[in-house]
Amino acid sequence: MAKRVSLVFALSAVILIASLAAVAQGQTAQQPGRIAVTDLKKKLDSGEKFLLIDVREDWELKQDGAIAGAIHIPVAELDARMKDIPKDVQIVFY
Repeated sequence: MAKRVSLVFALSAVILIASLAAVAQGQTAQQPGRIAVTDLKKKLDSGEKFLLIDVREDWELKQDGAIAGAIHIPVAELDARMKDIPKDVQIVFY
């Protein structure tokens, strides 16, 4: 249960940070969508190009492992690293 609460908090923070970054750049932020686990698995298996960003804390990553190909950017570092995230590709945060 605690892991689920941490994930919900992390995703909420990501959405807030992304929205603030877009507003700061004078852009209108798009509403983030949700993707089902089965749909994400299909995207991974198909080789579709998208960026998968793991926003969990280091201890969560060590405890639960990661999805192959994901980039690890903890929520606490996300704001500082937004400039490193490409804008021309679909991004999935988890």
